[in-house]
Amino acid sequence: MGPAKEYIDLYLKENVLQSETIQRMKHVIREFSLRTPKVLVTKCIDGRVHGSKLKGYPVTTIRFGRTDGNIVSTNINNFWFWNRIDRVVNDALCNTPGMPALFIAYMHRSDIPGLGCAAHGGNEEAARAAIKDQTAAVRKVFPKEQLYVIEGITNTDLMSETLIFDDGTIIDSQEIVANFGFNEPSEIFHSAFLKYKIKDPAISKNVGFKTPEELFSGKIPDFYADFQTSLSLKSFLIREISAIISSGEIESQKLIHPDLFNAVYQKLSGIKELPSTLLPSLLYQIIWNVAYSLNQKRKLSKLPAEERWRHLDHAEELICYGEGFELLQRNKAVLVKTGRGDDTDALSVAKKVLEKNRQHEAKPYPIIIHLNVEVSGELRSWNDFNENISSRVNTMIRNLDAVFQNQDIVILTTYSYLDQKRFYPIQTKLDPRISYPTNVIVDINGEDKFSDIGLKTKEAFYAAEKITSA
Repeated sequence: MGPAKEYIDLYLKENVLQSETIQRMKHVIREFSLRTPKVLVTKCIDGRVHGSKLKGYPVTTIRFGRTDGNIVSTNINNFWFWNRIDRVVNDALCNTPGMPALFIAYMHRSDIPGLGCAAHGGNEEAARAAIKDQTAAVRKVFPKEQLYVIEGITNTDLMSETLIFDDGTIIDSQEIVANFGFNEPSEIFHSAFLKYKIKDPAISKNVGFKTPEELFSGKIPDFYADFQTSLSLKSFLIREISAIISSGEIESQKLIHPDLFNAVYQKLSGIKELPSTLLPSLLYQIIWNVAYSLNQKRKLSKLPAEERWRHLDHAEELICYGEGFELLQRNKAVLVKTGRGDDTDALSVAKKVLEKNRQHEAKPYPIIIHLNVEVSGELRSWNDFNENISSRVNTMIRNLDAVFQNQDIVILTTYSYLDQKRFYPIQTKLDPRISYPTNVIVDINGEDKFSDIGLKTKEAFYAAEKITSA
């Protein structure tokens, strides 16, 4: 097995192990999603602004759009952009009645010169203009009762967020940290919550019967580092915060630092025309991000200088094109999703980022591009598989041909399910660049051979092989 295949093999093993945790914790994730809005987030392809961890949302509970610099055509002909929004609006209408969907368009910035948004040449005004164009266009189409729209700014150094509401209200996590003088993430919680084991028996079991104070201890706190622990605490905290707000027991709550809870609650309560059903989830998101950014600051302070710089600067190792990459850690990949209106532009920016990274740190293999198609339903027939996966993979490969023509690259082609996030390697066409020894549709790749039972069996064998070899 060559260096590229070794890298891909380890990459897929890690994915399968994490997706097993998602399967095991599905009930916990569902509990969380019952109390929060259906969320669509648009971001830059920059790997440093990856995922939903900084918002406190479990994997699978947020839909993402990613384009270079978050530059998107809002023309009505951009099907991918508007369809993502329609999906989340309809999801909210059917599953969270009385609570609108939430759309947040993010730009990103850095306090370190030269580490801002590469797609905008570090120009923060241009990056802000890109998200303002999006939010203005979306607000014209959807009323607040259906879709509530916010602009956001991510600081890639500390992973802190700034939320900008349409009445001009700004809530900035870094400003909150400065005003309160917080130094440790545990400081944002009430001392009574930190001191004792969590009373909920299921949650307590999931976190190893440790107190929250113990979960914040150590060089790498389990509160953030352990996947199962983090999922459990997210579900617990949103439930408790929702209960505090619905009961009106703001002054007597013993979960969050009282002054912090009151300050954020009062700020959100004063926002003009903010739907009241969104207040608990937004308060939770802001408080989680304050703690998360403090943990990032703590983490950076303990890293050696070279490792700290690698964490702050671009250090992506591969390009991920398509959907379903939320399990990857920060700065692992440049993330390109369909929806800009011109995928080749986003892929060209991703290519430049990877090539620049490889000048600093040479790799023993060509650029690896992981192309994944994610589906939300079952694949019961060959036509399902062909229409939803095979044909889309082949169409997307054509965009790679346009950007990486005559260049030596390695392509990993996979599919995944929305609620599982497990990558299943496939080969849908003869192409020497598509490189992985496993192909879960071999022997069932045709109308006369395909069956949903056969596919599920192949998927199960693949996962079992990866788990036993990990």
